[in-house]
Amino acid sequence: MKLFTKIFLQVICMVLLLSSGIFFYTTYRWKNQSIQNINSYENSRFQTNISKFENMLMRIKSKTQDSDDKIREKMIIYTFRQVFHDSAVLYQDGKEQYNGTKYEFDLQNIRNLTKNKHDGFENDSYCDKPLISKTNGNVFLLFYFSSYSSTDMNYQIVTYKDITSVQKQSQTLFYQAGGFTLFLVLFVGFFLFLTLRKIMEPLTRLKEAAVSVANGNYEIKVPAEGKTELAQVGKSFNLMTGKVREQIEKLSSVNQAQRQLLGSLAHELKTPMTAIIGYADTLLTVRLSPKRQEIALDYIRNECRRLSRLSVKMLELTGLYETGEAEFVPVEVQMNQFLEDVKKLVIYRLQERNICLEIHCNPENLRKTFDPDLMMSAVTNFIDNAVKASDENSKIVLEATQNHLSVQDYGKGIPEEDLKRVTEAFYMVDKSRSRVKGSVGLGLALCQKIADIHGFQLEITSHLGKGTIISVLW
Repeated sequence: MKLFTKIFLQVICMVLLLSSGIFFYTTYRWKNQSIQNINSYENSRFQTNISKFENMLMRIKSKTQDSDDKIREKMIIYTFRQVFHDSAVLYQDGKEQYNGTKYEFDLQNIRNLTKNKHDGFENDSYCDKPLISKTNGNVFLLFYFSSYSSTDMNYQIVTYKDITSVQKQSQTLFYQAGGFTLFLVLFVGFFLFLTLRKIMEPLTRLKEAAVSVANGNYEIKVPAEGKTELAQVGKSFNLMTGKVREQIEKLSSVNQAQRQLLGSLAHELKTPMTAIIGYADTLLTVRLSPKRQEIALDYIRNECRRLSRLSVKMLELTGLYETGEAEFVPVEVQMNQFLEDVKKLVIYRLQERNICLEIHCNPENLRKTFDPDLMMSAVTNFIDNAVKASDENSKIVLEATQNHLSVQDYGKGIPEEDLKRVTEAFYMVDKSRSRVKGSVGLGLALCQKIADIHGFQLEITSHLGKGTIISVLW
């Protein structure tokens, strides 16, 4: 059951029970109180009339001592009519002597009711509690008296008060209370419906927003104005969706980078491995001349070397990228000696292309603090890229100053639209030329990371046909 329906039904049931209980109890109390008031008044009259009747019987006794029973009976009935008029019934020894009413009463039943009202009922008693009886559709309040009088007569008197109007008024009040209760429930229900809908509206929006988030819409926000609890929930929900969106974006970026990394690596491995397998199968199954065997073996050797470089660079790159922190030991380095060490490391690579490497250190005693192994890797990558971009018999300039370390070549240059992407993993400006020269597109991405972990900046400026300058600003 929905929360809205549950609250609505519970409140309506509570209002219905409370209001109906109050109204019906009030009606019941009014009815009983009215009957009690009538009973008290009529009972007082009844007792007065009985006393009057007893006194008159005493006088009749003294006057009719010598009269026969019939005359005495007629005088008693006459006296009874004078006292009670036509609203009572006179019984003698349980037999009806006179009935001035238009109703017939069951004396034995009245006696039983009286005994129930008064345990241990005996003669010379009357009932002072309401005795209610229904006759011919009318409701009566009965009064009963039984006594041995001084005239030695055992007589009983029953009188009544018609309270049908009280019963009808009570029934009318009952229906009115029921109608008012129904009206109150409808009114409260309508007001409660509007109020609950107003209160539940933020929760409804929150539920719809949660469904939207579950369907992948992390941009959605719910209104969270005010200082109510629901507003606080809305703010927390918006904060949660923002955090989820950030995490999803991070995961998407990581996933995209991993997919690109794996896709590019698979592409890099597929072609040389296919060629290596093909050449190996040829060497095993086909008789080749010594010259062609040498060509095949040389190709296999070169491709294996390239794959070896690829695996080493991949390990370095993924290690730096996944941990987010590279462990390095910065030390103070004498830059002139550092540049000489770089030259010794790349001399054979330069000799292959007959390229001259010029070294400039200004001032000559310049000293800087960094991790020499990582910086050596970055500078050799710069020079390797410069060699690939340069023509034979050209030169490359390696320079260190107080503000930067730079490698300048005079080769083909990099198009302006590619400058911002050259530090991306596996991105190559000229894929065919880079593949021929052994490039895998990982060098500058690794260099960018090395610069970042030192707090340096990597700057690349290039002009087509004039060359490129790669600088580390420290």
